[in-house]
Amino acid sequence: MLKKRTLSEQAYDELVGKIISREYPAGTTLQEEKLAMEFGISRTPVREALKHLAAEGVIEQLPRKGFRVALPDDDALRELFECRCDLEELALRKALSAIPSDKVEALKEKLRSSARRKDSRRIALEADGEMHALFSDHCGNRYLAALIQQFRMKSAPYRNYRNRARTPLEELISERLEILDAVLKQDAEKASELLRAHIRKGMTR
Repeated sequence: MLKKRTLSEQAYDELVGKIISREYPAGTTLQEEKLAMEFGISRTPVREALKHLAAEGVIEQLPRKGFRVALPDDDALRELFECRCDLEELALRKALSAIPSDKVEALKEKLRSSARRKDSRRIALEADGEMHALFSDHCGNRYLAALIQQFRMKSAPYRNYRNRARTPLEELISERLEILDAVLKQDAEKASELLRAHIRKGMTR
């Protein structure tokens, strides 16, 4: 029998969602007591969730001041995205021949149809997440996939800010369609080049 999700796991998911959506932007101070009141739970599961996020590098523990959403300097941000580029390119190359073409076509259709939706930007960004997951899910290496997930979470607040606030929808869609077209053609060099350029754009604050 599967165990129910603990309060700590639920608090963790809630915190991740708020950090990724920038409801808690980089530099935000996170205090156990306030979060416990906000989530309607005791401080213990909140503390456990915060320590989990701190261990992953998503937030930082401050002496006598609780925690803070990580606020990397320019060098750290560049290094973060370069690591993500290297990991995702490796996963893409390993996964290229294993990715089902029907899933790629379905993602392309989702991206194209998003332009006709009222919540078009949300749908396009959702498809983006599915695209990245497609590469890691089919790379054949669970450790590589886990590392990619960790780096995606660390970089998500910065990518989402660019994607939501700065980039025209048409560019969001065409950028991803190009990558998926290269995947369908089994063009590893082109797909890798486009994927790295796509990820690097997220380094803009």
